[in-house]
Amino acid sequence: RLERLVRGIAAGSPLPVSVKVRLASEGGDVNVREVVGRLRAAGAAAVTIHGRTAEARYSKAADWRLIAECVEDNAEAGGGMPLLGNGDLLTQYEAHGRMAQSGVDGVMVGRGALIKPWIFKEFRDRRTWEPSAAERVAVYRQLACFMKEHFGDDAKGRRKAWYFLPWHFDFLSRYRPLPEEEFGERAAAAPLMQTRLPPAPEGTAP
Repeated sequence: RLERLVRGIAAGSPLPVSVKVRLASEGGDVNVREVVGRLRAAGAAAVTIHGRTAEARYSKAADWRLIAECVEDNAEAGGGMPLLGNGDLLTQYEAHGRMAQSGVDGVMVGRGALIKPWIFKEFRDRRTWEPSAAERVAVYRQLACFMKEHFGDDAKGRRKAWYFLPWHFDFLSRYRPLPEEEFGERAAAAPLMQTRLPPAPEGTAP
């Protein structure tokens, strides 16, 4: 069904059609290699692979080995269709590492960008930025200014901004520095966000 949908949209659209898929449909068997091949045949311009199933949510690490197998399949089919990987990318060094290991053409970042929007600059510069509290507040203020500019400064615009801001701040408040020299090996061994940081000392307030 997805193949037919993509084929119809690609045939009727002057714009390139990209698709994001998981390792399996909800409740189904893992079939991402077959799905990516079918999407290629259907005319997809690019495919992003989220290395988890819907059921796994954030309880299991993304399967970058399976993403790499999709890259190999795509190359054997002639290449030409970019493949992007997604899953457990919280730092620029992980993004570069996963690209090198799996062979994907690029990566998609979700929670990593919500927690620290400057991850894209880090990736471009290949350098981690650990902002001070004042610098982080400046970033958050800029976000609020962008929302004001986008939604408007009337009552309706403020309602929309205040709808999104608490959601963003919930992610922004999760920021923790993860320098490569300290967390590089740990991130590779335990890529889930909740397994990277050591347990808080007993008696620490949540």
